[in-house]
Amino acid sequence: MRRLIAMCVAAGLAVWVIAQGSGADMLNSFTAALNGAKSLSATYTVKKIGGASYTESVDLSKPNKAHIDTPSQLVVADGTTITTYDKKDNSYYKKPQTDADLKALFTTDDLSLLGAFFDANFYQGKVVSSKPDGQKTFKGTSYNTVLANMDDKNKKTVTFYIDPATKLAKVGDFELKDAGTTDSLLVMANDLTVNGAQKDDTYAFAAPDGSKEISLEEMNAGKWYDNLEEAEAMAKKTNRPLLVDFYADW
Repeated sequence: MRRLIAMCVAAGLAVWVIAQGSGADMLNSFTAALNGAKSLSATYTVKKIGGASYTESVDLSKPNKAHIDTPSQLVVADGTTITTYDKKDNSYYKKPQTDADLKALFTTDDLSLLGAFFDANFYQGKVVSSKPDGQKTFKGTSYNTVLANMDDKNKKTVTFYIDPATKLAKVGDFELKDAGTTDSLLVMANDLTVNGAQKDDTYAFAAPDGSKEISLEEMNAGKWYDNLEEAEAMAKKTNRPLLVDFYADW
């Protein structure tokens, strides 16, 4: 069983809910509150249970700008170009920005909590059912909670902790049951500003000293793919061999 616990940066994620009732109402209100924001700035601590912690920061602005700073990379979307800087290799690549590419930045577990900022339908089809889960207190603050099933076999569930005053999810508890293993992640908001002032250069990428610009193919050459056709295409472009990893849950 894999378990992911996340405390969102008082923003959250968009959800499309099949089940009706107060649970769906709270989730829909949360989605509307996040999607209705014009800007968002936040920093938060991410801690893998049993492992080390690290800090991430996110700045977002409507209609199409993002600044995402993690320990491994910096991603800047300025409305026309998305620049991804790899901190370890001190290299970066640029590609023309599209609406789909901007939304795709939020597909990782922690950043998916912010997906509704740009896409009100970010979780359309992903929430199978939901129900109220009572009031819970975290670090002295009381939240209304909603338990959402993300698949019809209840392998993945998410409990959203929603602030009654702002209607925003400030805590998210993700649980994924997978082959008897458990992975846990805790994401804790340090500060958050919605619709606040942002610096003029927030979405301007400045290449770090000594960094080099590389192609998208070079940047992705060492990436693991779950689509064979995509992997074959990248291997052909970079003239590299493929390593295929097979496994089964049983």
